[in-house]
Amino acid sequence: MMKPFKKPIAVPFILGLFIMAACSSANLSSAGRGMPAWAKSRPVSKDHYIGIGMASTSQDDYMQIAKSNALADLVSEISVTISGNSVLHQLEDKEGFREEFESYTRTSIKDQLEGYKLIDSYTGNGNHWVYYRLSIEKYRRLKREKLEKARELARGFYEKAREAQTSRDIHNALNYYVKAFKAIKPHLDEDLSIFLLNKGRVNLGNAIYQNIQEIFSSIDIRPEKELFRIKALSAGNEPVSASVYYMNKEKTYAASGLPFTFSFPELDISHTEEVQSDRSGRIVCTLAEMAPKGQQQRIRVALNTGIYFGEKNEGSMLHKLFSINGSVPYGYLKIRVSELQAHFEASEEAFGQSKSNKPVAKLFSKQLTENFFSLVSDPSEADVIIKVTANTKRGKKMERYDLYTAWLDCHIRVINARTQAEVYSTGLQNIKGMKTGSFRMAAMDAREKAKKQIEQIIIPELRKIKF
Repeated sequence: MMKPFKKPIAVPFILGLFIMAACSSANLSSAGRGMPAWAKSRPVSKDHYIGIGMASTSQDDYMQIAKSNALADLVSEISVTISGNSVLHQLEDKEGFREEFESYTRTSIKDQLEGYKLIDSYTGNGNHWVYYRLSIEKYRRLKREKLEKARELARGFYEKAREAQTSRDIHNALNYYVKAFKAIKPHLDEDLSIFLLNKGRVNLGNAIYQNIQEIFSSIDIRPEKELFRIKALSAGNEPVSASVYYMNKEKTYAASGLPFTFSFPELDISHTEEVQSDRSGRIVCTLAEMAPKGQQQRIRVALNTGIYFGEKNEGSMLHKLFSINGSVPYGYLKIRVSELQAHFEASEEAFGQSKSNKPVAKLFSKQLTENFFSLVSDPSEADVIIKVTANTKRGKKMERYDLYTAWLDCHIRVINARTQAEVYSTGLQNIKGMKTGSFRMAAMDAREKAKKQIEQIIIPELRKIKF
């Protein structure tokens, strides 16, 4: 008996069914299905930290933004509890620093977060949603492991710092203390106790903080004179200097190799000078001549903690810790700067005519008297003869724009009145002024540009000259 013939189902047809099913499934997993319950109402779990994030699909990297938002949300569930043994309890400004530390901690947790899982995602109504979860038990275990590694790393640096401090190698002691601090920085809110031979149980955070404080309080900056009297641009000036000492167990030692910064915090002078104490602990300032003349001024000298802690604008926590109590070593050097006597001569032309008011020469005169000299009319009373020449020429007029140009050339010579030797000579050439209205306005623009060059080029060059 013949069996009835059955027509085989075409393979392409079967594949098509699979593809349609897959597409249907894909649509259900995103926009085709309704918003999932977790996106409508936040899930609650006693075993997991949960993070829900959302971003508009109109953004190019909306998936990454949604993930970042979800992880930030997850981290917000992780409480930052400050241990009773934490170094943070030693600060007077506890609340201010705690806020900064908690902000840093949450950023740090997010950056170093691991072990989280993507549970679900949903795209619909122009938004992309993601649901992440992290096991609380797993997070705590990883945190304990990281804490133990940080303790051991910090222990090694701490012991090296103690050795350096005992041998009075203060520079390396501070470097090692800072490395130890950086190792435990993410864990400052926790109990950082370790056991050390000959010291017993020690809280690393407290110990590092206290030992840096101890070093700072043991550094003594002593000016080598009560008042330094100096003369601007004089080769015969005595050094404006101080000696730095480290006091240990009632003994005083020269503190060598330490970085210091000289500055004028009480004056409108932004210049600073970075120096390092020599083998005898001596530091020398070369900025003193920048101070206003005729009055007693103070130069501040302070340990340059930026070498160890990092720059202030980097948000260094160590800067914050030690600025709270004002414990960074510093001192003041008192100075009185007197001017050299200068006789000033000038000749000036503008547009082919002699200028009796000498506006360019006045620019030079103002800068020179503010920085170095007092002017005398009698050349025989002068230490220095200053000669300035200037010439302003018409340029072109652009009729269409009512725009005028002018060109300025000027030259300065500085002569030692005693030896008649020329000690400085320079010129500013082809300074272009351009303004609407008139050649006179263009000449004024050229003078403004010359003024900037005098301040930025000529004055700094003159500072290097010694008579």
